[in-house]
Amino acid sequence: MSTEAFIEVLDNCIGCNSCVEVCPRYLFSLKNNKAVITNFDPCHDCGHCVAVCPVDAINHKRLIIKSLDEDFPKVEEGMNYANALAFIRQRRSIRYFNEKKVSEEQISKLIELGRFAPTGHNARKVAFTIVKEREQIEDILKEMIVFFKELQKKVSSPLWNVLAALAGKRKSFNQAKKNMYRINSHVNHWDKGIDKVFHNASTLILIHVTRKTAAPVEDCNIAAQNILLGAPSLGLGGTFIGYLVHSWKRSKKFEEMLNLPDNHGLYACLAIGYPKNKFKRYVPRPEPLVEIWGEQ
Repeated sequence: MSTEAFIEVLDNCIGCNSCVEVCPRYLFSLKNNKAVITNFDPCHDCGHCVAVCPVDAINHKRLIIKSLDEDFPKVEEGMNYANALAFIRQRRSIRYFNEKKVSEEQISKLIELGRFAPTGHNARKVAFTIVKEREQIEDILKEMIVFFKELQKKVSSPLWNVLAALAGKRKSFNQAKKNMYRINSHVNHWDKGIDKVFHNASTLILIHVTRKTAAPVEDCNIAAQNILLGAPSLGLGGTFIGYLVHSWKRSKKFEEMLNLPDNHGLYACLAIGYPKNKFKRYVPRPEPLVEIWGEQ
């Protein structure tokens, strides 16, 4: 379908030039003080033209989709900087959940937070798989412990040291050995019945996308961060679980267990639940390393 078939500039256009300035595909130009479509490169449906038009003169028919339940509401006055900084600083990685289950409504709201994250080239292909039963989570965890114990054997084996050297992977192998204390801790705790991998979470959110998208890692992780930032507003907390992502990449068993769509890669996993502890203050962070070009 050509661009002109689904984007219409209405007669009430005032020629403000805003759509020309914000369109990432450079589709618009001004002609006789009216916006017109002069470039027919594929539109990727970002909606900037609709969102910026002061007189609602852009009719973008592909944006009227089934899942969009609002009629382009006006943007309310944005939060100030102090509120934005406080909102970001309140986020904590939760590693100790109580046993209360996350509701279906809360899960839907979390996915809504992820749905509005930006994606490379506005691909909008990010998908979410929800594991909402603790028994299912423990099935995954048990398989991860088996996988971890296999890693322990390999790292401690002289033969694997030699094979890593022959394969030119001595550096990565040594790095794995250096970090095995984390794996050892997870295994030891699980042998005592303590979950230090998923932190007793009642819900997992697996975030995945087809590998053919322009920025699959970024798309999934930005969606994940949206969810984590918004989770406290629902009384929830969460944290990234990189162990499952790495296990999925390295073991066919996890591909079979998680059964993601064909050609999808798993790029983020979140443990979600009710925090067992309440954080009462912000935590300081070290000063960032900043370099500004152009200053004398």
